[in-house]
Amino acid sequence: MLIDLLNAPLLGHWDIDGSKSQCEFQFGERLIYVEHLKETSHVPALQTAQLLIQQVWDDSQHAIAFAEPWFRAKHPAFWNAWDKATTPLHPLRMYSISFPARDGAPYYWIARDPGYNFECVIPDEHDLWQQEGLRSKLPYFPDSDAVVVSRLGEQQFALSELPSPYFDAT
Repeated sequence: MLIDLLNAPLLGHWDIDGSKSQCEFQFGERLIYVEHLKETSHVPALQTAQLLIQQVWDDSQHAIAFAEPWFRAKHPAFWNAWDKATTPLHPLRMYSISFPARDGAPYYWIARDPGYNFECVIPDEHDLWQQEGLRSKLPYFPDSDAVVVSRLGEQQFALSELPSPYFDAT
């Protein structure tokens, strides 16, 4: 998907604290946030973000892969069952990309897809031809478990302690 922040309609714009404001855009089901200092125009921040946004967007699947070990450690029963299943879609998704106001690394907000279908097919060890599996439900884990992943460079990431305005990740 081509991302053009300079010509896309602004979904919202608001103050996030005493010194910063934030622009919000939506591309497909994903949100993009661009912060700027409150007393300045948002246009220079959008121009700066535009220089990186396509690379950051295109790198999002790598960010999800980077975040997966965090989720695996927190929900081992789910992932053990998921690894054995033959039909499940990947449960994690990138909700948003944020560009901080003060030249920080852009970051992704990653969590379980709230519409994730926990039904799956697990191979039946008694079915010698492996034609059909057993329908089962994967162990549940909440979509409020989320992680912030900072993008340091192409396919280079770090887990971040940044708070999120979107979820209560307790």
